[in-house]
Amino acid sequence: PLARLRAALDALGLAREDTVAETEDHFACLCEVMRYLIAGDDVAVANLTRQRAFFADHIQPWAPQMVDAIGAHPQARFYAALATFTAAFLAVEAQGFDMLP
Repeated sequence: PLARLRAALDALGLAREDTVAETEDHFACLCEVMRYLIAGDDVAVANLTRQRAFFADHIQPWAPQMVDAIGAHPQARFYAALATFTAAFLAVEAQGFDMLP
């Protein structure tokens, strides 16, 4: 739920800016959080442990179904190709995290 995601973002010191229309559970926003956890300067927050936890809690449970639904839509065209790419990327991410101790 959105409340749980907002609590997780708060624990990371992150929050949606007032000028952003999308809610925090928008897929682009979640990707931006992952980018921060990968490339951020604060190693207390931006680290592999946090990346894996955020991915497992807030992306992996539902994103594969989302990209499958987009890819299956008969009018998706461009987004169907993007969904195929995203599905492959998510699978690689999941496999990478599964290899960690």
